[in-house]
Amino acid sequence: MGFLQVQCRHHLGRHLPRSRAEPGIQPSLPRILQPRSHSGAITVKREGGARSPPSCHIGDIHQMTTDSGKTMAVGAATAISDLTRKRRRRREMLYRLCALPAILTTVCITLVPMGLLLWLSLQDQRDGGFSLRYYIATLTDPFFLRTLGTTLSIALGVTVTSIILAMPLAYLLARKTLLRNVIMPVISVPRMLPFVVVGYAMILLMAPVTGVLIQALNALGIVDGPIFFLFDWPGQAIAFGYSGIVVATAVLSGVLMSVDRQLEQAAVSMGASPLRAFREITLPLAVPGIIAASALIFTTIITAYSVPVILNGRVPYMISIIIASNLLTLQQHHLAYAQAIIVTVIAISVTVAAQLVLVRYGRRS
Repeated sequence: MGFLQVQCRHHLGRHLPRSRAEPGIQPSLPRILQPRSHSGAITVKREGGARSPPSCHIGDIHQMTTDSGKTMAVGAATAISDLTRKRRRRREMLYRLCALPAILTTVCITLVPMGLLLWLSLQDQRDGGFSLRYYIATLTDPFFLRTLGTTLSIALGVTVTSIILAMPLAYLLARKTLLRNVIMPVISVPRMLPFVVVGYAMILLMAPVTGVLIQALNALGIVDGPIFFLFDWPGQAIAFGYSGIVVATAVLSGVLMSVDRQLEQAAVSMGASPLRAFREITLPLAVPGIIAASALIFTTIITAYSVPVILNGRVPYMISIIIASNLLTLQQHHLAYAQAIIVTVIAISVTVAAQLVLVRYGRRS
């Protein structure tokens, strides 16, 4: 043991701390090389054969090694985390740069004109001073309020009807792959048609005298004579309903395809009827799609102009006709600006409300 201690001091002496204890005590060897006592503790030999009290155990070496490994692991994890964070920041910056053209286009095409419209609606058309007279005149006009109520009623009725009629078709398209491949292209075509084409198609089909559908009904003896409903609010509701059903079907079919069919199958295997499984499992999962489709259809109808101007009769039922009349015919530009701002605020409020409902529903679910 004495020879071993001398060799260890020769090779490791520069790494071993000098003892600051009594002058007679020699510097201690590494713990793994120190002799053991019967109790498992490491001892240090004194000059003259005396032994120091037990100092530490071999388990301390394992603890020191473990702590060192943990420190290295934490350092490596920190470095990896910093690198991942930098890469994430670079990706976010790239995404923002990619979205910059769309943001600039939206600002130039939407926000700037809307800001100018708001500014002009707050100016008096006679002297150019600040005034709220056009908003007051609009909100106290019985004819405007009645037309606005009719517009909102038509939009709400068409929205609800479109969702109800589109849900079964969307469910079939989501569950039947062959049917989806055949019908989905047919449904996608009307989505690309502008409202002008839809309006003139309604005239060709349901014109009071020359409409193809009206002539067929007269030939079959179901009706006798012309039917004057196309150029009234029912005709406009039918035209909007045609477009609304197409939009709702496209949105709802995409949502229903993301619903796991095994949930319905599990409910049916536990004794629930298919209708109950749809009502209690599938329908709640499709609520986000229903809300999104409803907001899209509603805001599209209250801001539409092409269909109302084509199918307009003697009495205007849509608010866009009044705005266009004040702007183009009566030359009351600032009044038309105020009315347009009011309709825009309603549309934005519906969109924001739908978004808030979606966020709350997502948190609850």
